[in-house]
Amino acid sequence: MIRGYELEGESYLDPGTVGLLPFTPLMRPPTGTAPEAWVERCIETTKTAPVDSRTRSTLLYALSVFGGLIHPPELFQDGILEALMRESPVYERVMQRGIQQGIEQGIEQGIEQGKKEHAVEAILTVLEVRFQTDVAEKLKPFLRAIDDLQRLDHLHRVATQALDVDAFTQVLLNLEN
Repeated sequence: MIRGYELEGESYLDPGTVGLLPFTPLMRPPTGTAPEAWVERCIETTKTAPVDSRTRSTLLYALSVFGGLIHPPELFQDGILEALMRESPVYERVMQRGIQQGIEQGIEQGIEQGKKEHAVEAILTVLEVRFQTDVAEKLKPFLRAIDDLQRLDHLHRVATQALDVDAFTQVLLNLEN
């Protein structure tokens, strides 16, 4: 079994062997070299590797991912380095997936919020029709504080069947506890 942290990083820090450059921050630095200086040297060597710009970007992105496993992420947050990494097709795919997941999550949250608002409005309408407007206004903050759609659905049914506003309010208060 090969343990990367046991390997002498210096011997793998060769721009001619580009496939190993992303792993060099995980390797043992030369004696007397601070971890920050070692990471900087790994980055600089990778920047000068004799490859096309997209490959270099991918190597730098991989170096930051692997290096970030054991080194502080701040070491890889240089503006120029980040700009170079953005040209990597791997980086682009990762970002696209993240953006897509963010959009999907936002849509789901928006739908959920819309359902909640609709449920609250439905309860308020029933209360206004069955009882009086000022009662619905007084209960609005309590209803809006409820995030559980099943509870709101239950309260809607209670609002349609309650004999009076006190009966509804009692159920509402019992649900909050």
